[in-house]
Amino acid sequence: MQASTDQKEIYNTQLQANQWLERRQQILTRDNHRCVRCGSSNQLNVHHRQYHTRTANGQFVEPWNYKSHNLITLCRSCHQLGHKLFKVPVFNV
Repeated sequence: MQASTDQKEIYNTQLQANQWLERRQQILTRDNHRCVRCGSSNQLNVHHRQYHTRTANGQFVEPWNYKSHNLITLCRSCHQLGHKLFKVPVFNV
């Protein structure tokens, strides 16, 4: 499933919301503010290991409404490499 331009804009806006910033901090703390792949503590991102869409309307689930095991800390370099090498799966929930 390919996200529409509107969905991408909504998602990018959601990444600025307090709910995401709080959830992001929880995951960074859990992962000791280190990339789980290379151990770097620089330019950290919280990566969604999979994306979820709601079956009823096809909209993506808000980025903060994911279980912890679906979120991991990656440095920017590992995050970019991962997106180049692997397609993040999308599941209807």
